[in-house]
Amino acid sequence: MKHFLAALAIALGCLATPAQEVPSIKNAGGNDTVGKLISPTESRSADRPPSATDEIGMLRTAFRPEFFKKQFDPQQYGPNDAIGSGTDAKNEGQESTDPDDVKTRYLTDTKFHWKGALVQSAAFLAVQHGFRMTEEKTRSELDGPFFRDWKESVANLRGWDDGGKFFTNYIAHPMQGAITSRIFIHNSGKSLRQEFGGSKPYWSSRMKAMAWSALWSLQFEIGPISESSLGNVGQRLHDDGRSRLTYLDIVITPTVGTGLAIAEDMIDKYVLHGWVERKIHNKALRNIISGLLTPTTSFANMMRFHSPWYRERLQK
Repeated sequence: MKHFLAALAIALGCLATPAQEVPSIKNAGGNDTVGKLISPTESRSADRPPSATDEIGMLRTAFRPEFFKKQFDPQQYGPNDAIGSGTDAKNEGQESTDPDDVKTRYLTDTKFHWKGALVQSAAFLAVQHGFRMTEEKTRSELDGPFFRDWKESVANLRGWDDGGKFFTNYIAHPMQGAITSRIFIHNSGKSLRQEFGGSKPYWSSRMKAMAWSALWSLQFEIGPISESSLGNVGQRLHDDGRSRLTYLDIVITPTVGTGLAIAEDMIDKYVLHGWVERKIHNKALRNIISGLLTPTTSFANMMRFHSPWYRERLQK
C-alpha cells in the first residue's frame, strides 16, 4: 500500500498539468477564417485547383503582420473582421492568458480559488515525495503494514531536536513553508494584490497564508501522504532515545517560511519593482534577477505553470 500511495502522490502532480489547446481562429460569424487568407485580388475560381501563384498569394497574406493583428487584436477592427483574442478563442472553462484579462482579474478578483490551490499543492507534494523516493532510507521503509507503521511513527512525535542537519531544518523546510504560503497568496485574489507595508489587509492575508502553510506542514509530517506514512519517519528512534519525528519541522516550516515569504514581498516591492524594473531595460536580465532574488516565489510560479519571474502586475 505504501508503494501505491507513493506512486499516487507523484502521479497527482503529473496529472495536475492542464492540457493546453491552441485556440482556433474564427470570424465574427463563427466560421473558420481560412478563406480570409485569400484576398479578393488573389481569389481563384472554385472550378479549378489552386495554382502555384494562388499558393504563394495565400502564404503572403497569412504572414503579413496586419493579418495576425486582425486575428488576435479584434478591438482595433470592426465587428465583421476576424477575431481570436485570448478571451474569445479560449475553450469554455479554460483560464485566459490574454494580458488584458490577467490584469483585469488581478485588479478585481476577490475570490479564493480552491481548485488552483489544491492542484498546485498536489503538484508540490508530488515534487517533495518524488525527491524522497530517490533516497534509499525512504525506499527501504516502504514495505510493511501501512496503518500499523504509520500509527507507530506518529506515536513517537515528541521533543524538538530531531537530529537533522541545520540546512534541512532551518533553511530547506522554511523554503517549503514559503512556497506553500505563496501558493495560498497566488490563489487568493485579495492576498495577491497586497503590497508589503503596515496595512491590516496585508498582514491579515499573510497570517492566512501561514495558516494554509501550517496545515500543509502538518499533513507532510504526519498526514496520510506524509513522511510518517511513506518512509516511517519517527518509527525508529535515535540511539540516545530521541525521536526522529519532532515538533521542530511542524512549527518552523510555516512560521519561518511565512517570514521568508514576507521578506520576498519586501524584495519584490523595494528591489524588483522599485529599482530593477525601472532601471534595467534588458528583459532577460530582469527576469534572471527576479528569479534569483525571490526563489520561493519563482518555484510557486512554476507550480501554477508560469515562468519563474511571472508577475500579474507586469501583464499590461
